[in-house]
Amino acid sequence: MFVEYTEVNGTSYNVETNEEVIKVLEQCRKDNTRIVLDYGDTKTGESWNEIYDVTGYVGRSMGSKKVPLLVHNSRSLGGGEILTHCIIGIKTSKGKKELYKLKV
Repeated sequence: MFVEYTEVNGTSYNVETNEEVIKVLEQCRKDNTRIVLDYGDTKTGESWNEIYDVTGYVGRSMGSKKVPLLVHNSRSLGGGEILTHCIIGIKTSKGKKELYKLKV
């Protein structure tokens, strides 16, 4: 399956990613903010209720496509690719302040 990307500030995002999600993730990456992601169906807003690999810092890969990664902690060297086009919510890890919530 071929995935198309759009580049923002040197980071490649899936073209289906909401612009507000990109804005929030870029700000969290710049500010080194630890976040909790809520993945789900972006058409219905129904959460997938994921509990693993949803908390960390936003980093980016080192390849030709610098995709956003969720890095577990400041000592981690890498992490898994963030499914940016499947995000329905983003909160801060500390205080659970809502940074983004999908409006359906």
